[in-house]
Amino acid sequence: MITREMISNGFKNKVISIEDDYVGCLGICCKIGDIAFYFLGSEDENLTKVEYWKAYTLDMTIDMIYNILKDDKSAEENGLDDFEISYYESVLA
Repeated sequence: MITREMISNGFKNKVISIEDDYVGCLGICCKIGDIAFYFLGSEDENLTKVEYWKAYTLDMTIDMIYNILKDDKSAEENGLDDFEISYYESVLA
């Protein structure tokens, strides 16, 4: 299970980043290790990375990512599969 603390530490250790142009992502995505996923609603999908950080704080970002990764059900509802979830857990452990 991924915790808010793991996500926070991931940002501090530069294992997690917010990207706007990463390996096939069209718009803002969350990169953990070498894999990325979308985490914003469609209303913000065209933000650049600079615009994103002007609109959202790190705490807000951690909460959004946590709400997707907190359990298998939430992750699957957001389009993540078992491999991705396991990968993110291992990178953040």
